[in-house]
Amino acid sequence: MWKTSTLIFFTFFSLLSLAGKAQSGSLPNNPEGGRQIVKLYPNPATNFINFEIQQHNNDRIYDLIVYNFLGKKIDQIKGISSRTTVHLDNYYNGLYIFQLRDQRGNLVESGKFNVVK
Repeated sequence: MWKTSTLIFFTFFSLLSLAGKAQSGSLPNNPEGGRQIVKLYPNPATNFINFEIQQHNNDRIYDLIVYNFLGKKIDQIKGISSRTTVHLDNYYNGLYIFQLRDQRGNLVESGKFNVVK
């Protein structure tokens, strides 16, 4: 079971990386020459996690999509521009993957965070 879950996770994360490269032409975590756009804290999180968009032009609007360890979409927050807090009441312990997408659906950045309750 553990080997199967690990294989599914790495396959899913690899597909996320390839999708980001195909859509943006660069690595999803480094869209602007190594500068990350999303700062998230606290990580690991217990009750909530904050996502803060670090950029100079705050008129851009993004969607934040959260997937669980197995690749199932857990949450989607639309229309964020600078900062949002995600309450983790309905989240279980474990590793989650987030995607930040622009209004056209292009992957801007992806990453992971851990929930510990």
